[in-house]
This record gives sequence, structure tokens and C-alpha cells, in this order.
Amino acid sequence: HFFFSHCGEVFEGDGYHEKNGKPDCRKDFLSLFAPKCGSCSRSVMDKYFTAMNTIWHPECFVCGDCFCSFSIGRFFELNGRPFCELDFHRRQGSICKGCDKPISGRCVNAMGSRYHPEHFVCAFCLKQLVQGIFREQNEKPYCHPCYSKLFL
Repeated sequence: HFFFSHCGEVFEGDGYHEKNGKPDCRKDFLSLFAPKCGSCSRSVMDKYFTAMNTIWHPECFVCGDCFCSFSIGRFFELNGRPFCELDFHRRQGSICKGCDKPISGRCVNAMGSRYHPEHFVCAFCLKQLVQGIFREQNEKPYCHPCYSKLFL
């Protein structure tokens, strides 16, 4: 009889894989020697992606938060995991409070939040607040004229 080297099962004629001169059944060979997916850790046999120095099943290479696929082929890496642009910026704290979209480039830091410069506006007249001159009331920014009309 012919035995597989790892599981010890008897060879039944279904074929085998060989590594270093030793025969293994398909299950053992894949478990021991096939590359593993960076997400699910299952063996990768057919279609795959290589990204971030890791192999992935196509269905496993998704955003680490919302699980969307990267249909446009663009992803952001954070701590060894892939993220879509929105979730990457959420984790980085770089989402505009005014429009809820990612900020890349200039931003205004005010009242514990970040804004695109064009979205940091007076809560009443909606004019852009420039040069950091504003008054705060109930966690909302106001230009000086509106603040004076409404609260003084």
C-alpha cells in the first residue's frame, strides 16, 4: 500500500501532490504548503490579488470597516489592513464636519473638528469664516455680526 506522508491515509488513486519527494493528499498539501489569504487564512489556489506584500482571495480583499470592494482599484493601508478612502480618513480623523467627506490638503481645525476651508461657515448667514475669526455658541460657529444680532 501507498500512504500519504502527513495524514497517513491510504492512496486511493485520486491523485496526490509531492513536496520534497513526499506525497500528500490535496487537503494536506494545501493546508501545509499553499499560500494563505491575508484575510481568511484559507489556502489560495486560483484567482488572487497581491497587495501589501500579502496574497488575498478577490472576495476577501475588501475594506476593513465597511467591507466594500475596491472597484476602482484604489485602497489605503493602515496597520496592515486595506481601507476605502472614506473609512481610512474616518480612522485618521480627517473627515470634514461640514460635508462628511475626506480632507486632503488644507483644513481648518476648530471646535474639536476639522473642516475644508470652504465648509467652515457661519451657522446663520453661511458666509465662510476666514482668518480664524468667529464666535462659538451651542457648539456652532458664527461670524461676529451674526453673533451680535442673535446673542447680544
